[in-house]
Amino acid sequence: MADAAAEKPAEKPAEKPVEEPAEKPVEEKKEEVKEPAAKSDAKPGDKRKAPAGEAEAKRLKPTPPEPGMVRKQVEYYLSDENLKYDKFFHEKISENKEGWLDMTLILSCNKMKSMRATKEDVVASLKESKIEIKDGNAVRRPGNAALPKLEARPSHVKKNSIHAHDGGVVAMFKGVPEEQQWSQVKAAVQEKLPPKVSLWHVSQVNDKNECTLACAPFDGDLAFFEELSIELGGAKMTCEVCFGEPLQKALKDMPKHIRDKRERESRKRQKERNRPIKLGSCHFNNVSMLRGRVKEILNSRSDGEQLKPDGSDFKLIKSLLEFHPSTGKSKGLVGIKVARSQQGDSRCFYMIKEDGAEEDFSAKKCLDAVELNPPYVQPEEKTGDKKPAAKAAGQVMRTDSPGSL
Repeated sequence: MADAAAEKPAEKPAEKPVEEPAEKPVEEKKEEVKEPAAKSDAKPGDKRKAPAGEAEAKRLKPTPPEPGMVRKQVEYYLSDENLKYDKFFHEKISENKEGWLDMTLILSCNKMKSMRATKEDVVASLKESKIEIKDGNAVRRPGNAALPKLEARPSHVKKNSIHAHDGGVVAMFKGVPEEQQWSQVKAAVQEKLPPKVSLWHVSQVNDKNECTLACAPFDGDLAFFEELSIELGGAKMTCEVCFGEPLQKALKDMPKHIRDKRERESRKRQKERNRPIKLGSCHFNNVSMLRGRVKEILNSRSDGEQLKPDGSDFKLIKSLLEFHPSTGKSKGLVGIKVARSQQGDSRCFYMIKEDGAEEDFSAKKCLDAVELNPPYVQPEEKTGDKKPAAKAAGQVMRTDSPGSL
């Protein structure tokens, strides 16, 4: 027994193999630590190759421009609508006896650059167009049509200038004949103004032969002055509505009581304008809420997604399109979708026509037109039954909620 007891301690070395497996994981861990280090040594080499591959992928990424968009843009450049204002193209076409315009000039335009259009793209897009092409290097109006008379391009109203003349129009006449005074300008303008509308202020004719005026506000006043022309001393002068720096300078030179009067009238018009409007079957408390809803519709759709034809969003955008400055813009429309603009990274609405053609349109232009001439909700005629009116009033509040549209 004693020998057996003595043998047991002698067997303890047999336990060493049990310890070895415990040490092996440590060795394996060390190896595992080394392996990532070896891998990390290879990564810099891989990273050096990646930019070349990525660069190639980026070169392949741009897709060819849509032929319909290229054709539309080139046809616009050579149209009467553009050439009556485009002095550069007008002169270049006039310089060529046969009316040809070099293709490189077309491709140098910013919109053509943004589409990444090439000479080959232009030639391919104009196959079914009436625009004539010469050896793939020049384009010409159909039948070498005569150029329209060159005119001064009208100034566009900026977004922050839509209501610049709510308190009354401030306008200017240039080229006033030397012998004419401010009083003659005032008399000539007053004669053409609507009854009971008066001029608040007319400035002296300055050394640049310019004369500015401020008029009391009235319905359609901005359009009236944009088309106004008078004759003085045998010279015909066209009125220019002031915006930007000319407007600020005119207001600065104006008597303070006139500026204060314009400010009061501006606040009054803004208050009148802040009333419910109706677009199609949708009601909104004001134009700002309409802008917010249109923006929400645009942002809630993915690229290429169409609006459901029987949905309220489709009906709203279709009704908004009727306010586009170009008349008949929605003719042949069967669908509306949201997609990336061809002019940049922004997103916009596209019309889908009966023949499958797609054309983008500016919702901003439509909204600006609505703001200039809001479709106010007309007060309902009084009837013996007051329930329908109450129901309509409730409808205004419900449809104004973005979530319900």
